Amino acid sequence: MPFVPLDPKRVLKPTRKLRKLLKNMPKQPAPEQVHDLRTNTRRFEAILAAVSPEAVQKEKNLLKDLAAIRKKAGKVRDMDVLTDYAAGLEADGKDNCRVWLIEHLGAERKKDARKLHRAITSHANSVRSGLKSASARLEEILCANGDKKNCDPIEAMAQATASALKLESKLFDPAHLSRNNLHPYRLKVKELHNVLRTGVNSTHHEFVETLNSVKDSIGEWHDWEELLAIAKKELDHGNCKLIRELKSTADRKYAEALAQAESMRKKYLQIDRGRKSLRKKGAPEPVRTATGSMAA
Repeated sequence: MPFVPLDPKRVLKPTRKLRKLLKNMPKQPAPEQVHDLRTNTRRFEAILAAVSPEAVQKEKNLLKDLAAIRKKAGKVRDMDVLTDYAAGLEADGKDNCRVWLIEHLGAERKKDARKLHRAITSHANSVRSGLKSASARLEEILCANGDKKNCDPIEAMAQATASALKLESKLFDPAHLSRNNLHPYRLKVKELHNVLRTGVNSTHHEFVETLNSVKDSIGEWHDWEELLAIAKKELDHGNCKLIRELKSTADRKYAEALAQAESMRKKYLQIDRGRKSLRKKGAPEPVRTATGSMAA
């Protein structure tokens, strides 16, 4: 089993980035700041779980507080993305639906940003302190603190490799992707992507890039579905051109996301739509998985 070659700089970057963001986050943060907060939180959670499961147990309170902040940041991020999408819509008409929808999203964004600020204010000091301790623990595990006597980077790489293979195995399910399970499937793709991207000179670069594309494509489709749902709820007149345009775009994005996900599964996991994977079928010859191991 080949190791996932961890890059200490990539492993430690999320903790340092998060501590800086939590210290300087304004009451009405810019979209880039919200995006960085969510992304680095997810990466820290994935890295900690992959490199040191024991550390996850020790950092329960930290992870709980971070999750609370991340969820609040997610609400703000959603409004930022949906506003951008709404601004690019063509259909409007005499009812000025697009303008009204953008104003509604902006008002919701302000409310969600205030909730995010309250969450950060409540937890910032303890979270920043916890991140500092977690970073020191990761430095020790990776021998990145100059102490070569009490660390074992090979063990950390072995643990990361085992975690990556476990996450990869989750990509085999469900057997068939659909509107009902495609977005939950994205979370599995994102978890594996966050672990594999911490490698240095990774031999899995193409696979990592494919995971990133699949993750983004599914996420974009889901965002359009969310925008459609909001428009249906808030625009209370019939035969709305804007809703028809949203429905058409959401359907197209779903088809694109599904195609990308199925292409990834076929190429790297050897799953064909309507068929079981070779691993599930128990092929007589071993099958090389996307991360390079040999599956029986």
